[in-house]
Amino acid sequence: MEILADIAIGSGALLAAAYCLLLSRRLRAFTRLDGDVGRAIAVLSSQVDQLTRALSAAESGAAQRESTLGQQIAAAEQAARRLELLMAADRPKAAPAAQTSAVAPDSFWGQGDDTFEPLERSRAPEHRLRTTRARVGSRT
Repeated sequence: MEILADIAIGSGALLAAAYCLLLSRRLRAFTRLDGDVGRAIAVLSSQVDQLTRALSAAESGAAQRESTLGQQIAAAEQAARRLELLMAADRPKAAPAAQTSAVAPDSFWGQGDDTFEPLERSRAPEHRLRTTRARVGSRT
């Protein structure tokens, strides 16, 4: 009986020694990994700093482009206003009120006076009316 107890204690001691060996190897691997993780954290930190600098540079560039674009838009709006005034000044004078009320709407829309050409002909009301009448007339 004593021999069996000694064998059990000896095998338990061997198993404990093997377990301690395994734990010491894992601990060494963890300390090496900790050094690698520290280096990885340092590299990631430097990359974050670089990205922060690049982002701030992009923001300042975008702010400059925004101000330039705002100036160009304001200049374009002023030019468009001047063009509208020039086009309005170039329009022929309107007929007296008595003559315009005597003219039938069908004859007015069908006359095709092209002295003033709108900027977008496809959106002009008279063009839409003509195309609608043409479609309705072609269906009947």
